[in-house]
Amino acid sequence: MSRPGQAAVNLLDFRPLRQTTAWLGISICFLLFVSMDIAAADDIVPVGITQEELFGTMLRSSKWTKMPIGVCWESPSDDEVDKRALVQRAVEETWVANAAISFTGWDTTCGDKTSGVHIRVSDEEPHTKALGYYLDRYPSGLVLNFQFTNWSRDCMEKRDFCIYAVAAHEFGHVLGFTHEQNRNDAPAECQAERSGTVGDYKVTRFDRGSIMSYCNPNWNGDGKLSNLDKQAAQTVYGKQ
Repeated sequence: MSRPGQAAVNLLDFRPLRQTTAWLGISICFLLFVSMDIAAADDIVPVGITQEELFGTMLRSSKWTKMPIGVCWESPSDDEVDKRALVQRAVEETWVANAAISFTGWDTTCGDKTSGVHIRVSDEEPHTKALGYYLDRYPSGLVLNFQFTNWSRDCMEKRDFCIYAVAAHEFGHVLGFTHEQNRNDAPAECQAERSGTVGDYKVTRFDRGSIMSYCNPNWNGDGKLSNLDKQAAQTVYGKQ
């Protein structure tokens, strides 16, 4: 078929060119197939980002797009002021200290329409009911434990450490990061401890030392981010 405004030509006159073009097309398709197969083995990295810059796993759609992120407490108790302050310090010394992340409203009591993360304190296993932005205005979206009489009783002897370490871990979920052991490239013994949502943003090697990893030899990473955790926060939310 000729282009608009161009006279028709005898395609037989261009047979060598057509053969060359055909072989070129086959070669390109082969190269694309090989490159896609290689990429599939390690997961495709977003354009413009290197694997060295990226972290393990998160739910891509749960990223907060605006800062600061609101925080409020459901039915806060007057005798837990110091513990709430400890939670704030844990978050600020980990995630906030290493990326362009900020939180506000730490002294706020939750209302039905209060934006941000709604925190309930209860003597049960700490958890989030969603990830990242999906926690916005979610009633009791984040549950923390200050007592430890029904869950992890060992923490009764090191209460401040546990409150700090758990808060740092759970706020990883608040930012959209999932458990590292949920990855399909994690060692079998780690995958055996899968828990919660499986992320869709896996772009680097498995990080056993992540604060989000149950396989970390240090419980909740001793409340500290690994180097890859820090890179994660910076890649997703930017540097300070």
